[in-house]
Amino acid sequence: MGAAGANKKIEGLKKVTLTVEAGTLEDRMDLTSDPNPYELVIGIGSEGFTPFEYAMLGKGLGDILLLEIHRFRKKAFFGHIDLPLPVSVRELDSFFLKITVNAIDDVDQTELVRAMAGSVSECTGDCCGNH
Repeated sequence: MGAAGANKKIEGLKKVTLTVEAGTLEDRMDLTSDPNPYELVIGIGSEGFTPFEYAMLGKGLGDILLLEIHRFRKKAFFGHIDLPLPVSVRELDSFFLKITVNAIDDVDQTELVRAMAGSVSECTGDCCGNH
């Protein structure tokens, strides 16, 4: 990747590849055994950007976000985004999330349609292959 790729920032309709870790303390990612990869397209939800997406806007390659997530706000914070979180976080009042930005890419039309179909919570078929 050239110098131009190193200067990319997260913005709407970009495909972002992340690693996700969860922990009981901000300096202890003890709820996940290893960082979990996750890919999403920013800004495709029917209600606009989620608070999670807003937190990522403007971040670049290698940037790390450390977020405290409260159970009662989890659904509102993530919206349609289904991060690979361990089942154990459901029982905690709060936990910490460490997100590392690994790649920021443009989205082709096929990927965009697939991502949009996958973000629709009423989608119960095999339209997008994400089930």
